[in-house]
Amino acid sequence: MTTKASMLRLRDANPIPDVAEVDGADLFERITALPLGSKLQQAQARHRRRVVVLAVSFAVMAVLASTAFAISNWVIGGAVKPPVTKGEYRRAQHALTLPPGYTWPALRIAPNTVTGQGAGGGHAVVAAQNAWECYWVQAIHDGDSSAQRRAHDELNALLADNVIVAPANASENWTPPNPPKAPYAVFADDGGVQWLKATYAQAAAGHPQQLIDSCRANAPH
Repeated sequence: MTTKASMLRLRDANPIPDVAEVDGADLFERITALPLGSKLQQAQARHRRRVVVLAVSFAVMAVLASTAFAISNWVIGGAVKPPVTKGEYRRAQHALTLPPGYTWPALRIAPNTVTGQGAGGGHAVVAAQNAWECYWVQAIHDGDSSAQRRAHDELNALLADNVIVAPANASENWTPPNPPKAPYAVFADDGGVQWLKATYAQAAAGHPQQLIDSCRANAPH
């Protein structure tokens, strides 16, 4: 999944439309001209509407974060230019392993954009994760138990060695105080990693539907 495609996915999922600009002075005059009872009722109504909007906003963020796909590796701070990110991506390829028959997808970044420091390695981690998930799905289809075990082991190793969970309530720009030398992806503390572990455990136990869905949604292109 490219950075551009991921951003479009976020934008399409946002249910909150742009809010029209309101002239503050004109609004103040209209409010002060109302009877006291009406002003109180309108203030309460505005408070209720604001709470609803905030609730919807937080719900959307929770759903997007819990998908545990490529979105996770955006939680990285320190803006860098595309050449740095692409260099990180290339170096990460020497530290990570892809399944037999798979190649690294191209990392496309617009020249005039910036990404977080470490994002290139994060993209590589997620690309490897997606590849091994789809390799596992194909191994299940082929009845290849050896390939299934290898995929399971590789995915567990990625979660153990190349995924970092941000502290609870950490900002979206959180970075590890001492970043590891190995490529890593940062996941929000929202249950995403637990979902992946459960998905892999279910697949190993003969219930691969979540694994199949994950592969279908994030298959390498």
